[in-house]
Formats: sequence, structure tokens, C-alpha cells
Amino acid sequence: MKLQRHLAPTAAPLSWREIGRGLCGIGRGQQERTAREAELRAYFGVKHVFLLSSGKAALTTILQSLAAGSSRRKVIIPAYTCYSLPSAIIRANCKVVLCDVDPHTLDFDYSDLQRQVDEETLCIVAPHLLGQTADIPRVRAIAQTHEVVVVEDAAQAMGGRLNGRWIGTQGDVGFFSLGRGKNVTAGSGGVILTDSDRLASQLSLIYEKAQEASLGSQVMNVLMVVAMRLAIHPLLYWLPAGLPFLGLGETIYDPHFVIHKMDGMRAGLLDGWEERLRVSNDERADRALRYMDLLPAFLQQVDPIRTRGMAYLRLPLLMPSTKAKATVCALAQGNGLGVGSLYPAPVSDIPELTGLFSLQRFEGACALADRLVTLPVHHYVGTKDIERICRSLQVTSETISTATVRNEPVFSVGTSRTYPNPERSEQSNIQHDA
Repeated sequence: MKLQRHLAPTAAPLSWREIGRGLCGIGRGQQERTAREAELRAYFGVKHVFLLSSGKAALTTILQSLAAGSSRRKVIIPAYTCYSLPSAIIRANCKVVLCDVDPHTLDFDYSDLQRQVDEETLCIVAPHLLGQTADIPRVRAIAQTHEVVVVEDAAQAMGGRLNGRWIGTQGDVGFFSLGRGKNVTAGSGGVILTDSDRLASQLSLIYEKAQEASLGSQVMNVLMVVAMRLAIHPLLYWLPAGLPFLGLGETIYDPHFVIHKMDGMRAGLLDGWEERLRVSNDERADRALRYMDLLPAFLQQVDPIRTRGMAYLRLPLLMPSTKAKATVCALAQGNGLGVGSLYPAPVSDIPELTGLFSLQRFEGACALADRLVTLPVHHYVGTKDIERICRSLQVTSETISTATVRNEPVFSVGTSRTYPNPERSEQSNIQHDA
């Protein structure tokens, strides 16, 4: 534990005034939800909106509604993604099917996706990982061959656009997450949106069965949001970051989570979310541009998972080797720079799921687990922070160049489907609930 300015990997703006609005919403669940639903429908131009307790609760509700009217149970997700996705699939009594990813785009390996889709596929869940857009039109084209539903996972991309349309509205149904560190936060929460009357009718049947949150849980939510608001500040984050038992940054697989309708506290906390979302995304896009402008030489040595002007949740960099990633993370960790990895291993390596994929190897997913580094771009990241982070990254430039000269394995952009990684350990250290 080191007392110093310490950046969180990601954070969302949240003022004391907004927390006060959340307090006023306690016990007013239906009224507050109705107001937020109307705002979301108008903003995103969709017919139907449902508000739930979390992003994975939203996905579970979607899957349960789809499964209720179908004998299909296969749900295709990327082999490298947030563990909330397989958690929700198992919770909905569906089957996890993994598709490899292209580590240069963070999107599906589309040749593999075509092989995975069949007449038993219920849906394809297509995430916009870290805000990097997935090719939803391409996913839809593949899905149509077997009349498969496309679920757009916009949990990390709320407020982004693709081809002039809102992300989250281009699949058959989409969802957002309002968790800590997302583009806009209510502490936790999930949003489902769709333009399909048929899907909305199915969703309503499942949604109405969800319980209201208790008064006690709403009070607990207030306390958690207040603690988050205090602890996430760079002058204080060193304290929770230095306490391992808090599990900050752990990636958890847990299919045993509660599903509630969004409570009045969270819905009240979202009052004024449109302006917060706009400001948050503008700040994230601006900081990503600053990194790109300050690191042109360094960025030439790492794979280009970057689009100028995009509001990344965290700016992704694909390092040329596991050693290069370890060097970057070690330098940053000691200095509280908020630089780090994302998910520690592919979904196939989750201990509770390994038996399902024992004969499969997901090279692209392994490449991301071993070599992906993210830079913080949230509102607490100042000009001096960006300069410090850039100096730390420059230190690794010589290491990267030396590795390339020695012909250590690196990625070749957009060519081979194999991503060799002899440095990868046999065991992946995944934090999860027992």
C-alpha cells in the first residue's frame, strides 16, 4: 500500500447532487422507472425499454424471454469477453457456445462465427468491447441464415454510434450496463431496449415476474454509491487499491446473482443522465486522442486497436509480446497510473466451464488475455497523468524493439488466424466465487 495519487482503470462521473436525487427516489421505484424509460425511448429512438438491477440481469431477462418461445438453447459469445456473459447464459439455463475473436479488432473471428451458427442457435451476443464497435451488420447477415436473434451487448459503449446509428439499437435487442466505471453509472443497473413488438411482448412476460428491490437493499445501495464516490477519487483510490480482500478489478464468474426491477434509488440517481453521458463520452474521446498524439512512435510498435474520436471505456493496446505487457503493467502498477490488463483469461479457462471446451482452442482469445493492455481515459485522468503514463510507455519501447529484432512472436495484422504464444502459462489465475 503506497500513499500517492492513484488512478482507477475506469470511473464514471457522479456528483453529490446526483446522489441526493437517488436518495429522493427511494421507495418511488415505479414512478422513477417510468420517467427514465420515457427518456431512454426518446433519446435512442426505440419503442420499448426495460430497467433492471444490473447488466447481467438485463441479459438474463433477454435470454429467458427468447428461450421461453423456442426449443433452441445455444448462445454464441466471444471467447474473450466479460465473465458476466457466461454467468447470465448459465443463469438462463442456456448453453454457452464460444466463438474465437480477432485480436486486432476485438470483434468476432467471422469465419469461426459462420461455423458456430446452426439450427440450434438461440442467439448471438455481440459485445462492443471497451467501446470498440463490433460489425453488427455482418453479425446480422450470418444470423439470418438460421433465423438467429442478434443481441447487441452495448454494456461498455452507451452513447456511441456506428454508421450514424446508436450502438445498442442495431441488433434485434440490445442492453446497456450502468455499473461502476461505465459511460454513465447508477452504481449498478441494466437497460434493455428493442424496436420489436414481438420481442417486447416476450420480454414483458419475464420482466413482470421480477421482484421489486427491498427498502433495505436500496439503503445499502446508497451507502455503496457514497463509498464508491469517495474511494474512486485519485487522492483516495490508493487505499482500496492496496487492500486485496476488497477484490478491486477481479473478474468474477458468478451465475448466482439477484434479478430485480431497477429500484427507485438507482432510477433517481439517473436523473439527468443524458448530459452526464455526453460529457463522459466527450472526455473519454478527448483523452484517447491525447494519448495517440503523444505516442505516435510507440503506437507504431503495437497493434492498432484504436479509432480516433471513439469514446473508449479504456483505451486498448495489443502488445507484441507477453513480456512487453508485463513490463508495462509492472511500471504502471507501482506508480498508480491506472494502466493494466482486462480479463485474465478466455471464457474457456473459467474453472467451472473448462469441461465444456476441453477439445477447443481459442488462439485469438488467448492472445488478448496475454497481451492486451488498457489505458485509463475517464474524467479523473488529467494532462499530467497522461504525460506520466506516456513516459512509462516510452520506457518499454526499447524492450519491444529488442524483442522484434530477436524475432520473438508478434502479431501480423489481418493475415494469419493463428496467434502463437509460447510465453503463455499452462494455468490461468482467475478470480472467481466458489
